Amino acid sequence: MLVAVLIASLCLNVYLTVTLIQLRSDYRRLEEGFRELAAQNENLTRQVKSLRSLLEVVERQLDYYRNQTIYYSSLIGETGGVSGSLEGRAVVNVVAVKAIPYGFFEVKYEGVALKAEVELREGEGRVLVNTEPRIGIDLQTSSRVAVEVAEKYTGVSLNRTDVIITVRGEEEVEVVDGPSAGLAITAAIIAAITGENLSSSVYATGTINPDGSVGPVGGVAEKAVAAAEKGATMFLVPKGQATIVVYEKKVEEPVPGFKIIRYIPKKVSLQSYLEGLGYHVKVVEVSSIWEAYSLFKPSP
Repeated sequence: MLVAVLIASLCLNVYLTVTLIQLRSDYRRLEEGFRELAAQNENLTRQVKSLRSLLEVVERQLDYYRNQTIYYSSLIGETGGVSGSLEGRAVVNVVAVKAIPYGFFEVKYEGVALKAEVELREGEGRVLVNTEPRIGIDLQTSSRVAVEVAEKYTGVSLNRTDVIITVRGEEEVEVVDGPSAGLAITAAIIAAITGENLSSSVYATGTINPDGSVGPVGGVAEKAVAAAEKGATMFLVPKGQATIVVYEKKVEEPVPGFKIIRYIPKKVSLQSYLEGLGYHVKVVEVSSIWEAYSLFKPSP
């Protein structure tokens, strides 16, 4: 009888040992699976965040170019006002966003600060755009609109003046959203016409429409940070864009030892966002060039 009990006990121990080994093996597979899923989740979350940023920029660009169809219909004819060739020069800060490859099929966006120089020379009313070094930025459409708006603002015709716009950067970079420089370029053309100086510590982002209104842009937070890093004391943004969406990182641990990372969207003021990064920049919303231009000029 005792032998039978010992044999049964031995068999049970063997069975439990085999079962334990199997359970440990299953646990390791589940653990690896959880880790893989967690990594995939974090990777997909980053991709979604990146795509949302790109979508915002593209949507703003589409809205801008849609509005320019009105402008193209008005190109026939000459601008009224004071006629004759002019000479002048002005420099303004320009901000944009650049795309940076990040991992497989991922792109993150960073702000980039540039300088735009406007020169007025005797000519034939041409608008010429130059970039140094090679910068992938589309300024052709927004520059022509900027010239038209500057003419309306000053009452001066540039039909006998060539407008030369040179955008300079510290490095070759593929900039995503050229139209967002429209507001700053318009201010520089006005300053070149009037002979006024623009403040080196004022930065701005915003498209410019033929009626002088300032249109929305994408990547406001990234541009603001780039401006702040260059010493900006004031940052002009389109009406309604002083509030931005940031993504807070949230780590969840549904199972001990496993972490799932999510990014939760949250609305904050752009100024407080910059303050949280240690920058002191006054953020001002503007709706038109008439409202914005005086803010570009140095404080008395």
